[in-house]
Amino acid sequence: MSVLKSDRAGLARAVADNLVIAADPAARGASVVFWKDGRPWTQAVAHAVRTTGDQQIRSLGERLLDDPADSRRHAALVSLLLERDPDEPPAAAIFELAWAAECNSRLGYHLGPRYAADVADVSLDDLRSLPPGIPLAAEQDAEVLVIVPFRDRAGGNRLRNLLACLLALRDQSYPRDGYRVTVVETDGVARWRDVIAPYADHYLFAANSGDFNKSWAVNVGAVHSPGHAEVICILDADVLADRDFVARNAGRFRSPGTGGHLTYRDMFCLDPAASSWAIGQRLLRCLPQADPDHLRGFLLRRPPGCCVWTRTAAFHRISGMDERYEGWGGEDYDFAHRLDLAAPLDTYDDWLLHMHHPASSRLTSEGHQVNAHIPSLSWQPTEPIGRLDRFAAAEGGGTASAGEAWPRSCQISRRTAEPDRSKPDSPRSGLADPSARWTRPGS
Repeated sequence: MSVLKSDRAGLARAVADNLVIAADPAARGASVVFWKDGRPWTQAVAHAVRTTGDQQIRSLGERLLDDPADSRRHAALVSLLLERDPDEPPAAAIFELAWAAECNSRLGYHLGPRYAADVADVSLDDLRSLPPGIPLAAEQDAEVLVIVPFRDRAGGNRLRNLLACLLALRDQSYPRDGYRVTVVETDGVARWRDVIAPYADHYLFAANSGDFNKSWAVNVGAVHSPGHAEVICILDADVLADRDFVARNAGRFRSPGTGGHLTYRDMFCLDPAASSWAIGQRLLRCLPQADPDHLRGFLLRRPPGCCVWTRTAAFHRISGMDERYEGWGGEDYDFAHRLDLAAPLDTYDDWLLHMHHPASSRLTSEGHQVNAHIPSLSWQPTEPIGRLDRFAAAEGGGTASAGEAWPRSCQISRRTAEPDRSKPDSPRSGLADPSARWTRPGS
């Protein structure tokens, strides 16, 4: 076996994983771009399994293709493949194609050994029944600003996910006076203000009834949040943070030569059952994190944007995010590339749990991303970024307004402990506890 290939167990999993990616509609929903670009490799694996002369591999492979979400069928195929010599035909050709898929496709698959699909759904009402946690005092000048851009016109999983995200951010080991969480809701109306505000330190409404503009929402948060934060975290509303998330990532800025970082290499898009299980463990049982051994979903390999930390000075030096991007697609790559050119940008390998919601990304009729016409690295605005009146004319002349922090009297304390944050944390020296508890194996 080539030293440039995985071991037998890795190759066996690669075959089964790529069959799931080829057959499960949820793979496309995780990233239509990664799914489309990886189709030549994943379909080659599926074709090889369907036409192999090894009857057992063909039988178990076809059963998995018929029901790719069945963890027992996945395990059965992997077990069989472990008995095959990866250098002997006909299995050798299948292993070769599966390894080619692993080397070229940006879509992976994770199936925890203790995953169970029969999990009770965690609803929006379940989360609204929880105490909202300790807010930041309105006058407090926190050193970290977490910006969460948001829109949900249906009141479905996205709103539930946002509340899970905010509750997890209220349950942090980092001192409560050290970070502020701003939610920027951008829509034609302030649709969910009353639901969101109790869980956010600062709520902003930015009027825009057109396509969702994440870049503008982030810039609005950076410009109009109170205080003078030294560090900005741009966080997707569907991320379920572990308890040491803020402490671990804020601590990384203590290392010299650090301008910003991505917290992850792979974005873990959980399926519906895994999302509910993770939310339940993290928030209903108040555990520090959800155990990946119980989770299932698709891995987006090296995507930028779901969680980016940057020094505030670097953010403004590159004029924030490019507000010409509308809809989903391209804005995160552009921002990450421009930030990387302007400041030292690190990448870590923490788990990043992305809770399930209906797919939002789309391609044009020609198969391109909706923002493919915008030249990358070309953002040079001639007006101030994050203007609240950017879309005012389209909204009938109305103006958006900065929201007020929810009154402190509405908050109920969940946790008051504030552990020491004096420990160093850097990619070179190794992560100080508590960060080591939630990094991926081998990172």
